[in-house]
Amino acid sequence: MVGFGCPAWANEEDFRSIELFTGDQPDVVSSGRSPRPASLTAENVSVITAAEIAALNAHTLTDILLAIPGVQTIQNRTPGTVAPLMIQGSKWNHVLVLVDNVPINNLSDDVPDISSIPAQIIERVEVVKGAASSSWGSALGGVINVITKLPNTDRPVSGEVSASVGRSSTNDDRGELAGTAWNVGYYVSGGRLHSEGLLPNNHVDLDHVYGKFRHELSSRTSLTLSSLYTNNTSGQGVFSGINADQEIRQLLASATLESRPSDRLSLEGSVKTRMMNGQVWADSGGTVLQRSESDETSIFGCLNAGWRGDQNRISAGVDFEDAKVHVQVQRRANLIPFDRQAERVGVYFNDAFTVGRLALIPSVRYDHTGTGGELFSPSFGVTYALSDNSVLRGYTGRGYSINTLGSNDNTEKVWTSQVGFETGEIPYLWLKTTLFRNDTWNIGYAAPKAQQLKQGVEIEFKTLPVFHSSLSAGYTFIDSRDDQTHQRVPEVPHRSVKVGITYDNPSYFRALLIGNYVDWNANAGELSADDMLWDLHVGRSFAAGEGVDIELFFSIHNIFNGKQFTTLSQVNPGRWAEAGFRCRF
Repeated sequence: MVGFGCPAWANEEDFRSIELFTGDQPDVVSSGRSPRPASLTAENVSVITAAEIAALNAHTLTDILLAIPGVQTIQNRTPGTVAPLMIQGSKWNHVLVLVDNVPINNLSDDVPDISSIPAQIIERVEVVKGAASSSWGSALGGVINVITKLPNTDRPVSGEVSASVGRSSTNDDRGELAGTAWNVGYYVSGGRLHSEGLLPNNHVDLDHVYGKFRHELSSRTSLTLSSLYTNNTSGQGVFSGINADQEIRQLLASATLESRPSDRLSLEGSVKTRMMNGQVWADSGGTVLQRSESDETSIFGCLNAGWRGDQNRISAGVDFEDAKVHVQVQRRANLIPFDRQAERVGVYFNDAFTVGRLALIPSVRYDHTGTGGELFSPSFGVTYALSDNSVLRGYTGRGYSINTLGSNDNTEKVWTSQVGFETGEIPYLWLKTTLFRNDTWNIGYAAPKAQQLKQGVEIEFKTLPVFHSSLSAGYTFIDSRDDQTHQRVPEVPHRSVKVGITYDNPSYFRALLIGNYVDWNANAGELSADDMLWDLHVGRSFAAGEGVDIELFFSIHNIFNGKQFTTLSQVNPGRWAEAGFRCRF
């Protein structure tokens, strides 16, 4: 949503930055398991790039998602602490989050910890809004695909060192190196985010180490190895005088072999793993009232084949997962164990068939979930290019989400339908609008199961820079109703607005002002607030020597000391500021 730095007054060539079909826009990866341009993407997809991430002065993935229309997060605490996530009102355990195509959703309740993914390692984030099960399996509400940085192929050594300091000793210190030597590309990163807490019992210590290595075995074959380790210890706040804390250690690793036997055919095989060990506890006056410990291990295998013909883009493959979880809950003297294991297999097929300006995009996937039954997820999309820079979209598909590694009753299901329009034909303006309808059923853990209907509209626009300044905005309206009572479902955002005002002049400085408003539709009788929160991010770069660039930056969060929360237990911090530097070489 945030803007890009461009000349003071845009000329004809600058329209390429928002055109749909020129090829300047990178292919979208998430929607169909193989790269597709915007003209062949029927789903509502948003993309945020590394340049936009840097302008946000972001700490973690949570800060990045705050800038994407249709994505709602409760940023009510210290950076690095748990942040609930929704896409167009879907529950946060309905959204599949991937890092290098490795799912980070836990096995206990299918919740992703987006606050533990450091922003530094991210090259781009792609968000698919609505059911994506025909490609990815358990993804009822959508997919967030985090694509990490690649090795620098132009130099043997390059890198960046950064540090920042803010209120309550909120420090974020990072470093990274990237390059290519002896036909092996590398990218390594490490850092520590620390804070005493912007709110009571809201401290955080987040350490991360990341590495990616890519070896070109031949002109058409490459091997990529990547691994991310995070250790996050944080306080989750105070609830009725009780302190809640957690410690989560997570390891993600993958090995991917890619080959292009011909210009049309691509093959990919990967082995991935996710290991998580964590504990959550509640105490009062130093006495532990409850403690839960969990150990999770998932091993994934994926095979994918892609074909690019004159009229077709086909992607087909097989996913395999061996999942194991052990949970132990201690309530005073009582010890409650929980053990589950499942072997999951998914087979999928996606096609994008074009006839002139029309594209037909059928997809289908069959999943043997091990614990959630046998599931069939079809979808069908269509796009029509009204011009070289305008497209109509339509999409419908069935999706599901397995809430726990438990019984069949915990599989929630949805039917998503979308109609959208995107254009860059209006001078100096890019515009996208999407109407959506999500029918969800089998909701909840106990009988009778609930059924809900969420329908609404999402509108985005972005201007090209004039005198180094640009404007972007997004509006999402959601009407969520219970099918039985027809009452509005509480704590599903009714309206949300995101505004970005960008000034980017390389000769002087860059500034980004972001406003974020969410009407959380709190339960009747509960105290809540829905002010619009404003953040300001400013940076100034200058050359410090040959090949060395230094940027000084600062951010003011919640400038007007607004309040936006659903309950008193989730009050957001007041105004706070931080400042730092980045040194690139």
